[in-house]
Amino acid sequence: MSTTIPAHKHCRICGRSMPANREYCSNECRDKAGKGEKKAKRMSRIWLLVLVVLMFFFIFSSVFLRPT
Repeated sequence: MSTTIPAHKHCRICGRSMPANREYCSNECRDKAGKGEKKAKRMSRIWLLVLVVLMFFFIFSSVFLRPT
Protein backbone atom coordinates (compact mmCIF):
# COMPACT_ATOMS: atom_id res chain seq x y z
CA MET A 1 0.00 0.00 0.00
CA SER A 2 1.60 3.26 -1.05
CA THR A 3 0.30 6.74 -0.53
CA THR A 4 1.47 9.74 -2.45
CA ILE A 5 1.85 13.17 -0.98
CA PRO A 6 0.44 15.91 -3.20
CA ALA A 7 2.84 18.57 -4.47
CA HIS A 8 3.25 21.12 -1.70
CA LYS A 9 5.73 23.28 0.14
CA HIS A 10 5.92 24.89 3.55
CA CYS A 11 5.43 28.51 4.57
CA ARG A 12 8.74 30.28 5.25
CA ILE A 13 7.28 32.01 8.31
CA CYS A 14 5.16 29.48 10.20
CA GLY A 15 6.07 26.19 8.49
CA ARG A 16 2.50 25.13 7.64
CA SER A 17 1.92 23.02 4.56
CA MET A 18 0.41 24.84 1.57
CA PRO A 19 -0.03 24.44 -2.20
CA ALA A 20 3.17 24.55 -4.24
CA ASN A 21 2.12 27.63 -6.20
CA ARG A 22 1.90 29.94 -3.16
CA GLU A 23 4.69 31.79 -1.39
CA TYR A 24 3.01 32.23 2.03
CA CYS A 25 0.11 30.41 3.68
CA SER A 26 -1.76 33.57 4.71
CA ASN A 27 -1.75 37.36 4.50
CA GLU A 28 -0.58 37.44 8.12
CA CYS A 29 2.58 35.50 7.22
CA ARG A 30 3.12 37.72 4.16
CA ASP A 31 2.94 40.81 6.40
CA LYS A 32 5.36 39.29 8.91
CA ALA A 33 7.82 38.54 6.11
CA GLY A 34 7.60 42.13 4.83
CA LYS A 35 8.28 43.52 8.31
CA GLY A 36 11.25 41.18 8.71
CA GLU A 37 12.74 42.29 5.39
CA LYS A 38 12.35 45.96 6.34
CA LYS A 39 14.03 45.31 9.68
CA ALA A 40 16.92 43.48 8.00
CA LYS A 41 17.45 46.36 5.55
CA ARG A 42 17.42 48.88 8.37
CA MET A 43 19.96 46.87 10.38
CA SER A 44 22.29 46.49 7.40
CA ARG A 45 22.19 50.25 6.83
CA ILE A 46 22.96 50.89 10.51
CA TRP A 47 25.93 48.51 10.39
CA LEU A 48 27.19 50.16 7.22
CA LEU A 49 26.97 53.57 8.89
CA VAL A 50 28.85 52.27 11.95
CA LEU A 51 31.55 50.84 9.70
CA VAL A 52 31.95 54.14 7.81
CA VAL A 53 32.17 56.10 11.09
CA LEU A 54 34.78 53.71 12.48
CA MET A 55 36.84 53.87 9.29
CA PHE A 56 36.68 57.67 9.37
CA PHE A 57 37.77 57.66 13.02
CA PHE A 58 40.75 55.38 12.36
CA ILE A 59 41.86 57.33 9.30
CA PHE A 60 41.44 60.65 11.10
CA SER A 61 43.33 59.44 14.17
CA SER A 62 46.17 57.94 12.15
CA VAL A 63 46.63 61.07 10.01
CA PHE A 64 46.08 63.88 12.47
CA LEU A 65 46.80 62.39 15.88
CA ARG A 66 49.97 60.44 15.25
CA PRO A 67 52.90 61.21 17.54
CA THR A 68 55.60 63.42 16.10
